[in-house]
Amino acid sequence: MTSTLGRNLELGDREVISLVGSGGKTALMFALGRELSAHQKGVLLTTTTKIWNPAPSPEFSLFLSKQFGELRQWVEENLDRDRYLIVAQEKLDNGKLAGIPPFWVDELLSIQGLSHMIVEADGAAGRPLKAPREGEPVVPSATTLLIPVVGIDGLGCPLEDRHVFRAQIAIKILEKPEGTVINEEMIARLLAATLENKPHGARVIPFINKMDIPGGMEKGRRLARVLLESIPTKLEKVILSQACKLPTVKEIVSR
Repeated sequence: MTSTLGRNLELGDREVISLVGSGGKTALMFALGRELSAHQKGVLLTTTTKIWNPAPSPEFSLFLSKQFGELRQWVEENLDRDRYLIVAQEKLDNGKLAGIPPFWVDELLSIQGLSHMIVEADGAAGRPLKAPREGEPVVPSATTLLIPVVGIDGLGCPLEDRHVFRAQIAIKILEKPEGTVINEEMIARLLAATLENKPHGARVIPFINKMDIPGGMEKGRRLARVLLESIPTKLEKVILSQACKLPTVKEIVSR
């Protein structure tokens, strides 16, 4: 694996990478898709929730279908023709794409030549932080690498809807009143709640995003240390990133 993201994620030849949390999942999904597909064929992007319909680009081909057989056939016929593929079920009236059921991800893995699937498996309505409700995130069981994403711009903000998607659920998880200033420990607890139902055997590498904002690197390093020390799921590293800029990976914070 020769891409920067691929090396830092220690990706194997065949992986299902699920992105959860908030603060830049879609941007990271496309950054990873571009990097991986520059070095190999067989890269497929999708969602089990909803994503904005991407603007047309020569980088990828997009296919929509509610019929699994039709979708599978299209992937098989086009996997070697484009840098990467994107699939979903349909375009919604709000301009978003409706995702595929998580078990479709599992079944698509049998396609010969498919190397990496990147799945946006959570929604956060553009907020930097999120609390999961029951049944979230919608992570395929075949996931081999789970990447929880948080936006560093949520650190130091008040605990309210403007900054935390499903803020009322966050208030219950954190046992803090609305308006409490969000600190590193609170973000770690929200992240731990997101990881409660991670697929068995999946590796976990958190991304702290938006390192390009003023003071982002210093804040990101502090948060990374808290995550490494306090998340119940054993973490070996945290990646500080800027998903909308190059280089995507700014720094690795390890144990």
